[in-house]
Amino acid sequence: MAEPKESRSSHSSDHVEDHSLVSGEALKVIVFGGLDGIMTIFALVAGCVGTDVRPWQTVGLGLGTLFASAFSMGFGEYVSAQAEAEYVKSELNREKHEVETVPVLEKQEMHDIYTKRYSFSPRSATNLVEIIFKNKKFFLHHMMVEELGILLQDDDLGPLKRGLLMFVSHFLFGLLPLVGVFGFLITGSTFARSIYAFLLTSIFSLLGTMALGYYKGTFTRQDRVKSALWMGLNGLIAGGSSYLIGWILTVLFPR
Repeated sequence: MAEPKESRSSHSSDHVEDHSLVSGEALKVIVFGGLDGIMTIFALVAGCVGTDVRPWQTVGLGLGTLFASAFSMGFGEYVSAQAEAEYVKSELNREKHEVETVPVLEKQEMHDIYTKRYSFSPRSATNLVEIIFKNKKFFLHHMMVEELGILLQDDDLGPLKRGLLMFVSHFLFGLLPLVGVFGFLITGSTFARSIYAFLLTSIFSLLGTMALGYYKGTFTRQDRVKSALWMGLNGLIAGGSSYLIGWILTVLFPR
């Protein structure tokens, strides 16, 4: 009798869930904001290097663009989250009012969902509806999911925190490509040295995108190395194409 007990104990210990301290929504905002910041500024810097723009002009353009894009992304995230929250609240109030005033119709709607969508028999559907309707809160939340596709859940961030997190993530990660520009400042503007400066920018940008990819893989239980490499490849393609286009235009239309 000892072995089954030990087996259950072992299974129980193996099944302990490791919940992240960072919510999935916060991770989504950080990764999206950070990647957009790196990609935007990396592409800008790469284009400036490719077209032989003066170093301090590149820094000025980069910082100006970074702040503007970070503010735009942060404000956009705030407005989007606020609009979504207001929509969910209005739909919840509407469904709550209907459950209180016309419960028969709401029961029938849920009955139809069970029979048509999930192929329950009419009798089984009726029994299910009567059971869940005893708990009005559960019925309401269940109705929101099945009828409107809205999953009610607590938002730990809120619109304002989302916007601020997006702004900070976008701005801080967007600084990484600009760090490489200082290599441009000390090497001059010849073609060979511009390549060297671009490589510095690429390294910082690549490290940033790969760090975000690794971070994403850690908290989403995915292959962290694969996630990091995929993000890095994405960054190289974006920056490389921008540099190539700038260089081609410089060759075609020399000063």
